[in-house]
Amino acid sequence: MIRRELKKIFVTGIFAFALTTSLAGCQKKNTETTKQDTNEKVTKVVIGSGINYNPYCYLDENGEAVGYEYDVLKEIDKLLPQYEFEYQSMAFDQLVLSLEAGKIDVAAHQYEYTPEREEKYLFSGESYTSYITYLAVLKDSKVQSLEDLAGQKIRTGGATSATTQILTKWNEEHPEKKVVLVNTESSSDEEGAAALKSGAAAATVLKKSDVTKLNKNFSDDGKDWLKSVGEPINNSKTYYLYRKDEQKIRDDIDGALKKLKKDGTLSKLAIKWVGYDVTEEE
Repeated sequence: MIRRELKKIFVTGIFAFALTTSLAGCQKKNTETTKQDTNEKVTKVVIGSGINYNPYCYLDENGEAVGYEYDVLKEIDKLLPQYEFEYQSMAFDQLVLSLEAGKIDVAAHQYEYTPEREEKYLFSGESYTSYITYLAVLKDSKVQSLEDLAGQKIRTGGATSATTQILTKWNEEHPEKKVVLVNTESSSDEEGAAALKSGAAAATVLKKSDVTKLNKNFSDDGKDWLKSVGEPINNSKTYYLYRKDEQKIRDDIDGALKKLKKDGTLSKLAIKWVGYDVTEEE
């Protein structure tokens, strides 16, 4: 009797072990299949952004890419499970070259609309910041407009920046009042402040928020040393740039941006990084 019961227990144990092993094997197989299926559906999108435009896109003291641009893109990525964003940080003028070469899929660096850019690239349908710039000069300067800067140096940003294109057009239309354009690609805020204070440049073109930032970070006596003057040099919004054949990615990212605007996330990120809501007009 005891032998029969022991045999019964032994057989039952073997069956239970076999069943457990079988179920574990099926579970592992299903997990691997699900993971494989997910990988097949996810498309990697390489995003290129900047390294030296604080607080929008720059490298911090640890060499990490941070700023408003990067945080907005991370929120967009969360809303698009069909994509996996990978980031590459580089100098401003390298971004569009990398986009053309297919090394990145999206260029994100506060790009304003220009007809020249539209000929080459696909703009996002949704903007994500306003971009209103003014001449910025020393506090005691008497300059009020571009006309007052004839023959003098103006720091303009990169060669492909909207500011450079606007001022190049000004020179073409006002040959008797040309200004001297100084390309400041990869220049730091500290270098910009030093150039203005030393007289190496008579003016630059900045958002009012950038003027506030420079006054705070590079004052010699705690007082403002820089001011905005005149009418806006440019009044525009900023967009992402894509290659012409990337309508699907563009439309999907536009949809995510709309959601971030509607739920207030975009405004919160702007206030976090810039200090006020740059998604609204200044």
